[in-house]
Amino acid sequence: MNFPLSRRPAYLAIADAVRERISRCGLTGGDRLPTERELVEEFGVARMTVRSALDVLQQEGLIERRRGRSGGTFVRSVPPVVELNCMEGLPQQLRRDGMEITARVLHAGQVDADPCVAAALQIAPCEPVYRVARLGSVKGTPLIIQHSFYPPALVPGLLEEDLSQSIPELLHARWNLRLTRKTEVITPGLAADEEAEALAVDRDLPLLHICRTLLTEGGLPVEYSRDVLRPDIAHVRVVTEAQYA
Repeated sequence: MNFPLSRRPAYLAIADAVRERISRCGLTGGDRLPTERELVEEFGVARMTVRSALDVLQQEGLIERRRGRSGGTFVRSVPPVVELNCMEGLPQQLRRDGMEITARVLHAGQVDADPCVAAALQIAPCEPVYRVARLGSVKGTPLIIQHSFYPPALVPGLLEEDLSQSIPELLHARWNLRLTRKTEVITPGLAADEEAEALAVDRDLPLLHICRTLLTEGGLPVEYSRDVLRPDIAHVRVVTEAQYA
């Protein structure tokens, strides 16, 4: 059955209708919405139009689309907020708030430092570094991919450790390295094909790219990381306070 649309672009009118339905029916996080095919039949439009409407709602953070046999379109729960101006990393903050966080090691090995990694770790280009790639998930939903690099001189034997645990806690317990400073640069971007697959998102979903350097209390850089974060699963907040003499 065709659904009467306003004079607004069809995809925006459909987005309005689905948004109003979520509110009117009292749908909450995890509730399933109609499939794309059902929406095509309901509104009498092309599938691409329906997808554009769902793109709008997904970018607003109102819905999430999951792949696989149990996939579909769902109302999204209100995501937790993590602080960037905090020494604890995102996984540690979410665990502290009682959320179930798991980390799966995607890769662990030794590579030659590219110029960016070398500059961040204050070593010579092409000098060997440890590279660890991990996928962090919240309640089974992929949240973040972390590509981290470490100077072997500061963390000898790192690759022999259980790298699915908290790395900052491991650095302190195993090598007595206390992290006291971090710098982070955030840029928006899209996922590469392998990142989209690991995070279970569409290729065109906007993501946050975070480049982070962690330093010890002696000022030594011990970790440089390139993270890719799904902002629809966790929101990032930065708090700045004025300093007065």
